[in-house]
Amino acid sequence: MAEHEIIRDPKYDPPYPQEFYRFWPRHAIKVAVAVVITLAAIIALSVYFTVPTDPNMPPLPTEGEFIPAPEWYLFTLFQPFWYLTGDNVSLRPIFTFWVPLGVVVFLLLTPFIFGRKRWSGVRIGLGKRVLFWALAVGLWSALMAGVWGSGYPAKTTGCVSCHNPMMGVRQALPPANMGKFFREERARQIKVGRYRIGAEGGVGQSYKDANWQLRHFYEPTMTW
Repeated sequence: MAEHEIIRDPKYDPPYPQEFYRFWPRHAIKVAVAVVITLAAIIALSVYFTVPTDPNMPPLPTEGEFIPAPEWYLFTLFQPFWYLTGDNVSLRPIFTFWVPLGVVVFLLLTPFIFGRKRWSGVRIGLGKRVLFWALAVGLWSALMAGVWGSGYPAKTTGCVSCHNPMMGVRQALPPANMGKFFREERARQIKVGRYRIGAEGGVGQSYKDANWQLRHFYEPTMTW
């Protein structure tokens, strides 16, 4: 038996119109069921994994480790700001821009690379189907491993321990003139030596760059 066997579906034969797969009610019901299940899962997880916001019992800054959070998807992209320092700073654009751009372009081109037109009406052999599934599962597993590996140490629910109105003026709000502050005041502070870019210890405070932001998210009690 040949590896590729042409299967002809009678519904595509003339004369037209034929009884195609209708949107209502079959497709609409299937989509509605999928949406309801997805929303139910999101609601259940949000109820089970809650952010502690009780003012009588505020969370500790270190709470939230190992609890999944939306920020996890961003940590993988910010990892190069942590590890690529010093002489390796020039490599940051590769991992923070070009590699993510390549992944996005690949996903956009997927319909053209693995389009239905190429395999329309063709029964693919078992070996190739297993290979396609293995590649898809492997890619998905690698992406999820990166998200989990870069996000699980983050203290995602401990932010409100310090970032609340009781801790000081505008502590729970972004700076009123954040753009002007970083363009003028912070630039002046760096120029006079009050802030040292990328400093992790010693005398003086560290300029709050992307490296500092990531370390603060992971260890807020040690980097602040």
